[in-house]
Amino acid sequence: MKVSIITAFYKGNAYMADYKKMIRANQKNLESADELESVIINDSPEESVVLPEDGGDCNIWIYDQKQNGGIHAARVRGLSLCTGDYVIFLDQDDRLREDAVATFIATMKKYQTEADKVHATLGQEFSRTKIAQIMRYPVLVSNALMEQKDGEVLWYRTDYHKKLVGDYRTYLRIGNQIVSPGQCLIPKAMIPAVWTQHIGKKNGSDDYFLWLLLLCQRTPFSFVDQPLYVHGYTAQNLSADAKKMDDSTYEFIHVLEEEKVMDPKDIRLLRRTISYKDKFRGGSAGAKAFSTLRNLDIFLPNLIFKWRSKTPYGFNRE
Repeated sequence: MKVSIITAFYKGNAYMADYKKMIRANQKNLESADELESVIINDSPEESVVLPEDGGDCNIWIYDQKQNGGIHAARVRGLSLCTGDYVIFLDQDDRLREDAVATFIATMKKYQTEADKVHATLGQEFSRTKIAQIMRYPVLVSNALMEQKDGEVLWYRTDYHKKLVGDYRTYLRIGNQIVSPGQCLIPKAMIPAVWTQHIGKKNGSDDYFLWLLLLCQRTPFSFVDQPLYVHGYTAQNLSADAKKMDDSTYEFIHVLEEEKVMDPKDIRLLRRTISYKDKFRGGSAGAKAFSTLRNLDIFLPNLIFKWRSKTPYGFNRE
């Protein structure tokens, strides 16, 4: 099994020494039959990617963009250039545990072995169906450590929250349940063409767009209950800028409407969720109350989610 780690680089040479160490550590932990490559897409063409010359071999490939196109464009180009059967979209300032890739591969092999047993039991005709094929290629989602000013916290803290990683309705009413695609092993063949053909101009929500498309085509999401991924803390982290995230989300909602890849009722609910949370964040007490009364079908599930998931980020997290 071969895994490609795709990283969009933007003026990130300060992270490259640790990045190379991480790639090498993960390579060393692989079984002999498995492979790992790193594809770095330089989205700041005025600055070259500089890897430390420490004498160690590392399967890292670097490609320059002709001009800055944003993280979605960089990820899609990396997808077109990589040679792995599975991909991890890892940000330059984030990290994987040294055995993360090996753990992902072992989990995927176990998942596929179990799926093959089910197919054999149910018969050859079922094994030829599209549903059976999809069952063999889930998206694996690991737990994540979130760096904070005063330490690290786990992202998924309760069994309730862990069960929601692949729950379609939760993504519509609550929001994106995955911190970053860096915590996910994604079968390359399952990535929808709509995601690669409609490059977002506004950074922030291309991963949310991808999860919704995968869930719409009934790709299963399977939880790996280990913190294989660390989300780096920066004061300017884009995911903390709710307005930019909303603008990016509205952009892909427009694509969903045009391409008709999602039920129109679900698109309307998604748009209403984003709009309601924006009003809740910035409105007065009266405006919040008025908006909540008009969106009780969104407010109540969010209240339950906040209580049962024990998420550290509150009701209006994205």
